[in-house]
Amino acid sequence: MTTPAAATAYQPDKRKVTDFLSKEEIQYFRARSDARGLWGVFSVWAGIGMTMTTMALAVDHLPQWAAAFVLAAGLVILAGRHLGLVALMHDASHGTLFKTRWLNDVFTNWAAAKIVWNDVIKFRAHHMVHHANTTASFDPDLPLYSALPVSRASMTRKFLRDLIGLTGLKFLVGRTLMSAGVLKWSDAIAERANNAGWPLHRHVTTFLQDFWPTALTNALLYMVLAATGHGWLYACFVLAYLIPFMLIVRIRSLAEHAGLEIVPDTLRNTRTTRTSLLSGLTMGALNINYHQEHHLVAACPYYRLPELHKTLRARNYVPEPWTYLGVLRACTTLPAQPQAQA
Repeated sequence: MTTPAAATAYQPDKRKVTDFLSKEEIQYFRARSDARGLWGVFSVWAGIGMTMTTMALAVDHLPQWAAAFVLAAGLVILAGRHLGLVALMHDASHGTLFKTRWLNDVFTNWAAAKIVWNDVIKFRAHHMVHHANTTASFDPDLPLYSALPVSRASMTRKFLRDLIGLTGLKFLVGRTLMSAGVLKWSDAIAERANNAGWPLHRHVTTFLQDFWPTALTNALLYMVLAATGHGWLYACFVLAYLIPFMLIVRIRSLAEHAGLEIVPDTLRNTRTTRTSLLSGLTMGALNINYHQEHHLVAACPYYRLPELHKTLRARNYVPEPWTYLGVLRACTTLPAQPQAQA
């Protein structure tokens, strides 16, 4: 496997989508629909609503031990729906969730991104650099996968930090500093912004300007839940984001590029993963697991990705999807050390 340092001499991937598909097929796979985009938003929020309803019914009608089990399972499923909100924002950043630009840039920002303290426009600026320069030394997502594989002990420590909430707390601190203009906006690495001369009040006003939509959307969710007599479910919404979601998004991030070659070839640096019922509920929101197909045809909407995979697979352009267990093995299998000379 090449090292991250080798990515400095980066050469753009010379493969073109026309190497895989005809012009008619490309047009078909890039076709977008406002109705399908609205269904995507509705399905994610319907999943959140059904999960919370089940949790509320369990607390009201089941024995404590059974209710505790339902609550724990509900937190995991809610975390998967958080990934759904992020997937909506991701697709909107590509302009593929909706055909209408306003629905991608404005509606999705309010319907999905802001409530998880994110932003379609900021994410787009960051994410497009990743797509155009995957595995390059200046790929903003490179820190997420270039240091892998690691030892099983190291990966276990990462998972434990996720499960005890340390990763979630670190995210809150980092996002606060990003919103205040202290750090550059990023999903991958904390880097100081070029605002060293700013007075304190400017950081405060910058934070408030960035954070108020997140505060408003979260307040609206709480008020809706409180009106049903179950305001405590909002705490579950936040807890699901700060703990199981952090573990889910770590595994989802590993599945995309980690443990693969640091080369500019999409067929060698990106993978698609197979989902089961459980992984589909947690890590397969809006077909986000079809990551190799997404990198090959980034303009393909989420609902056409399975068909795109089937087409490319039938032509032997893409391999069989990985399992998540296979991903974890690839990310925790260190290369053999050379034997010392006698």
